[in-house]
Amino acid sequence: MNTNPYTTEDLERILSRVTNSNIPKLLEVILLSREFENLLDDDKRRLSSNIFSINKLDPNYDISARNKIISALKVKVKNEDRQLARAVFQNRINELEQSKEPILDFDRLISTKFSERYLEETIKYEWGKIDSHFEHINEWTYIFSNISFYKGDLPEDNFDIFRAGTKEGLSWTTEISIAKWFYTKNQASDQSQYNYFLKLNVSKSDVLFYQNHRNENEVIHIPNPDKIDYVSEEEIKEIPTINSPRNKRIAKGEL
Repeated sequence: MNTNPYTTEDLERILSRVTNSNIPKLLEVILLSREFENLLDDDKRRLSSNIFSINKLDPNYDISARNKIISALKVKVKNEDRQLARAVFQNRINELEQSKEPILDFDRLISTKFSERYLEETIKYEWGKIDSHFEHINEWTYIFSNISFYKGDLPEDNFDIFRAGTKEGLSWTTEISIAKWFYTKNQASDQSQYNYFLKLNVSKSDVLFYQNHRNENEVIHIPNPDKIDYVSEEEIKEIPTINSPRNKRIAKGEL
C-alpha cells in the first residue's frame, strides 16, 4: 500500500495521460477523494469505480488494450522500410511492455490534499482546454459545487453576459463584441443551425467563475433557459466587429 501523497508535479503528469474528454471525470475523482472518510458508501463505490475506469483508459495500464497496441506496432516494425521509423515503433513497444503503473493509485489519491487555490487554478486551466462542456454537465456541476472560485473582478451590481451558440452552453462573456466574433465564426460552420446570439442578465452570485486567460472575458454560468433573451439581427449589426478577442485587447492597449 502506497500512501505517499501526490505532488502538484504528479498531478500534471496524471492530467497529461488523460484525454480532454475525460478530464471532467478525473477532476471529479480528485475532489471526491478529498472527502473519502466522510463519503457515503455509494459515493465511495462511485469513486472506486471511476478510478478504475480512468485507469482502463490508458493502454499502459489496461493489459488487453496494451497487448492489442503492441501487436499492431510489431506489424509496423516488420513492414516499415525506414530504420528510424522502426526504431520509434520498437521504443514504444518497449515502453508499453515495461510500464504497469496506473494513472491513479487509490491509496495515494485519498491521502492527497491539494490546496483550494491550486485546485481552483487547475480547474480553470483544464476547463479552457476542453471544447464541449455540456455533455459532462454532471461532473462539472459536482466540481463547481465543491470549489469556491474567485470572482472579485466582476461587477457588484447586475450585469449582462452574452453567448453565441445554444441555450445549454455554460461559457458566456461579458463583452458583446467577443460574442459577436463567435457568432460570426459559428455562422460559417456546419453547426450554424444551432447558432443563436444570446443575452442574460446575472449577478455575481449567479456566476460560477470568471477568467480572461484567453482574452475572452469568459463567465462560466449554468443558466435558466427561460430567462435567456435573443439578440436580434438588427441589434447584431450595430455591435462593433473585431478580428479576434486577442486583437480587441491589443486595440485597447491591454496587450
